[in-house]
Amino acid sequence: MPFARALPLADLPPGEARRVVVDDQAVLLCLVDGLPRAVSDVCPHNGAQLSDGLIRDGCVTCPSHLWRFSLVDGTRQGTPEVRVRVYDVRVDSQGWIEVDVPEQQAPRSLRETLIAHARGESVD
Repeated sequence: MPFARALPLADLPPGEARRVVVDDQAVLLCLVDGLPRAVSDVCPHNGAQLSDGLIRDGCVTCPSHLWRFSLVDGTRQGTPEVRVRVYDVRVDSQGWIEVDVPEQQAPRSLRETLIAHARGESVD
């Protein structure tokens, strides 16, 4: 999928998160060290909306259970094998933040998940 307009950069204050929907996918946008970042706005633990969480030190804290995720690489602090999806971001010539959200894949069936786990593959 090509980059899609998400939000004007001027509408994204430092230290705050914004939820946008790009191609039916919830995305959290925020600034980290002055640069726009985009990650999935869905916590992998229980589906909480991460954009309702606290943004600090390049991380977002899930408002449901306080897991912290890096806004740079998506990893959960202390458990790097757990992560949220990170999306490529750019700012166009008119000051819009654009996000590259790949097409969603169909979820695995329980059988496919169990086989992948048995093989030692990621079951995200």
